Amino acid sequence: MEALKTFLKKFIRRLNINRLMSEIMRDERLKSYIIELNQEQLYDQGADSNGNPLEPYSRLTMQIKKRKGQRFDRTTLKDTGKFYKSFRIIVESDGFVITADGQKETGNLFDRYGVDILGLNSVNKYQVEQILGREIREKIIQML
Repeated sequence: MEALKTFLKKFIRRLNINRLMSEIMRDERLKSYIIELNQEQLYDQGADSNGNPLEPYSRLTMQIKKRKGQRFDRTTLKDTGKFYKSFRIIVESDGFVITADGQKETGNLFDRYGVDILGLNSVNKYQVEQILGREIREKIIQML
């Protein structure tokens, strides 16, 4: 029993959760999933990462979107798809950041709607935390 305790103490000292999380976050499927969650917040809910609704479209924009057959009942920030296609995940030592190119011909989306258009709401953060927890647990089991 003493040998097991000694092994576990050494193992725990060597364990680096930030390194494990960084490894997990490099998985392209997970990055894609996180990006999809952020885009769904915008498209389905018309809300930023704090759950705040985005400034409504002007009447003119709503008419244009209707003619194009696009969603007009809420601000989605998806017209040509260029903004959504620019979403990227930057992995940091203690987590990740979602980035995107908000520059449009008519101005910058971040200036108009704020930086919180990028990021996950509390429900989506919880989903990602659950995935990360499972993946970290699996990696620890593999290391044992």
